[in-house]
Amino acid sequence: MDTERIPVLFGLSLPGFLTELKSGHINRTFLASCGGKRYILQSLNREVFHRPQEVMENISRIEAAFALSDEAVRIPHYLTANAQNYVTVGGEVWRMYEYIGSEQSPQADDDSLIGTAFGAFLRIIEDVKLTEPIEHFHDYTAYFSRLELLSGGRADRALMLRLWTLGEKLSKAFGSVPKRNIHGDAKADNVIIGERYTVIDLDTSMEGYAAFDFGDMIRSVSGLPADISRIKKVTEGFAEGLGGVLAAAEEESLYCGILYAVGELAVRYLTDFYSEKPYFRGKTPQQCRLRALQLMAQLDIFEKSEAAIRGIIDDSFRKIQYFKG
Repeated sequence: MDTERIPVLFGLSLPGFLTELKSGHINRTFLASCGGKRYILQSLNREVFHRPQEVMENISRIEAAFALSDEAVRIPHYLTANAQNYVTVGGEVWRMYEYIGSEQSPQADDDSLIGTAFGAFLRIIEDVKLTEPIEHFHDYTAYFSRLELLSGGRADRALMLRLWTLGEKLSKAFGSVPKRNIHGDAKADNVIIGERYTVIDLDTSMEGYAAFDFGDMIRSVSGLPADISRIKKVTEGFAEGLGGVLAAAEEESLYCGILYAVGELAVRYLTDFYSEKPYFRGKTPQQCRLRALQLMAQLDIFEKSEAAIRGIIDDSFRKIQYFKG
């Protein structure tokens, strides 16, 4: 079946236009105009999501949890066909939701809203039963082992030693930290700010550490050198959105979540440099290597800023406990 006919399966008209968007790393994504409205049409990448139907079942359960919430944060509403939130065409799983655009220009407090959105997201899905959409996702040890295997000793020895040492440090830091449902890809681009704020790209929602989402937010908003003012805003928003649901050990682990997010992504990009089947769609090997080195430089900055960042975390979560008390 031609791609432009897939919206008809969801009860829509044939698209007036259908344009493929190139911004995503994983899934094929199209912008479609049907009946005067714009929609996002996506096919899930089976190389990444081996059980795409389970991904969509997770999303269905998350939607049910948000349907009971009257908070400002929301998620996309997926269209249905035959009582399912996806269709299977030619072995590919497709889904659609109405396009959600930013309703305002970037504002000074967007960083705080990003933090609030992801914090509220974690709180709202706290009791949802989720399956694992990607095996060993956010498993630093597994990623590093694959890098060692694929590089075959060709990788820079000093860089590999540093990445291995980081893995040992992170293993100890998260040894006794409880897990909870998380977004799994909590970069700033996955929050759309408008009259309400919308969390998108729910495919990697699963059980993990709250610090993973926190670390990914900080990584994505902070450049080189680390922008302490932006880190402060995101952290304050995250604490507010969570509303005091984190255990003390989870709060203590948040700083290490930054190191985890940056280090893990560096390992994955470096792995793609050596891989014949890269994870990041549309990236050349050289682009992957360059991105890995950029992330290692960012890791340096975050490690040198540990005292300042830990201070921000402590202050932000102490305020929430004060207002709760």
